[in-house]
Amino acid sequence: MSIIRVAAAIILQDDKVLIAQRPADKHKGGYWEFPGGKIENGESPVEALKREIFEELNIHIQSARPFTTVDFEYPEKKVSLEFFIVEQFKGEPHGVEGQPVLWASKSKLTDFKFPEANQPVVEKLLFG
Repeated sequence: MSIIRVAAAIILQDDKVLIAQRPADKHKGGYWEFPGGKIENGESPVEALKREIFEELNIHIQSARPFTTVDFEYPEKKVSLEFFIVEQFKGEPHGVEGQPVLWASKSKLTDFKFPEANQPVVEKLLFG
């Protein structure tokens, strides 16, 4: 089973983080996630992050710093998620593909259902 490499953004503003709801027809549909997407061949994780975030949210990332990497194996696939902290961006984020997005208080992240591979990130954001 090959590993799917993903770049994901933890977009912060004050004490809030931007989360997006996965489309119903996708893996873990209806769950909330930190936006991002697959890293294409020949693309660096930061390049993928900037491209995916522009495609999904119509914002331009100005700076991103590595936060953590999570390797996770679902029964149907393996993923390696590279998470980046994004605090500087241009534009007003919205769900370009029609997906709901919202600014959630960090302390309320546990109120949302995230895919299992995102749980270590939620915990790290809450507890350091």
